Amino acid sequence: MEENLVKISFLGDIMCELPLLKASKIGRNEYNFDKVFANVTDIFKESDYIVGNLETICAGEELELTKHLFSFNTPESFITSIKKSGIDMVTTATNHSLDRGIEGLIKNLDLLEKHQLKAIGTYRSLEERNEVFIEEFDDMKVAFLNYTYGTNAHINGVKLEEDERFHVNLMKPQDKELDKYYQKQKPKNMKQIVARYLFKIISLKTWISIKKRLGLQYYTAYQDNDLDDIDSTYLEQIRQDIRKAKEKADLVIMCMHSGGQFHPEPGQYSKYMMKFMNENGVDIVVGNHPHVVQRFEVFNKGMFGAYSLGNFSISPSSVYVLPDNLPEYSIMLHAYLSKKEKKIDKMTFSILKIVEFEDGSLTVYPVDELIKELKSEQGRNKLKKDVTTIYNKFTGLNERIITIKREYALTKGVNIGKS
Repeated sequence: MEENLVKISFLGDIMCELPLLKASKIGRNEYNFDKVFANVTDIFKESDYIVGNLETICAGEELELTKHLFSFNTPESFITSIKKSGIDMVTTATNHSLDRGIEGLIKNLDLLEKHQLKAIGTYRSLEERNEVFIEEFDDMKVAFLNYTYGTNAHINGVKLEEDERFHVNLMKPQDKELDKYYQKQKPKNMKQIVARYLFKIISLKTWISIKKRLGLQYYTAYQDNDLDDIDSTYLEQIRQDIRKAKEKADLVIMCMHSGGQFHPEPGQYSKYMMKFMNENGVDIVVGNHPHVVQRFEVFNKGMFGAYSLGNFSISPSSVYVLPDNLPEYSIMLHAYLSKKEKKIDKMTFSILKIVEFEDGSLTVYPVDELIKELKSEQGRNKLKKDVTTIYNKFTGLNERIITIKREYALTKGVNIGKS
């Protein structure tokens, strides 16, 4: 790599669901997740700085480890493995930030700090929240911001009071999520009453499994097309945070947690927020949450925006996962920044794939290394076909077949970044 360039890389959703949790248990109250990261350590070493999206909290067993399909708490050893792999910082403002309430949020941050893994997006104090997170690469300063559309309040019922909002960087109010939660607590019709009692008898996982066996629709891909709850107060806070970051840093990178799920196209809300970030001077937006790869876009002010990098480590065998849009693949996005000129030099990407084993354990491969492991021609051809699909999804191109490579050029000849 050129001495003048710094390579910052971004990963998709780092998740630990029930199959992986069960497979990673090695003894009573002991877990080891090193296998997940074993095949990406070399590609991680090629970057100067790596950012991952931590799509779970790690808050200790006293707050109960993951049992529910959509409410997560992962053992501390998950952080150990993340840190050991070479990841430098994680974003923690996700829809799972409050899966174990404010107490869990704080314990998660305490454990991240204990393992010297930097984090942004959730905070223990107002002072922490108001401090701009900046990394320095020689004389170049890069500011990182992280916000989430919501906190799964419709599932966990955790409401942040006004004097508690500093704990999570939110892009909009929790009101709509909380309304759904309260409606579940006080069912108004027979269908809602039956559903409430049904889920006291059987788990959501079991219910989805039954529907799958019967050939019924068990989950639906959707977009975030609701613009009704856009709130000027929340937007103004983001605007102020960007302004403060721009005053203190040469470049501003926004990690944005928003979108529908399993849908290949971004929804209206994510598009709206991308335009908002562009208008307010963000240099790069890295999106996560939809659980499949979505496209990137270069905006009129030169901002680079990736709507969704997909899943770094989802469990493909989880009963709700929709396989249609290849959720086992993700983008590892690379930003090459010029330290001398203090701007984006180029953007590139690598493609990663999750390989899940029969026991529920999994490991993640760069596709150029995975193809060497595949013994059958059929397996190699399938990988080439999938890689071409992911390449086209992310770039918006329509290539017939893509050669499997370590890294793909993305913005050659594209007007991106500061002029």
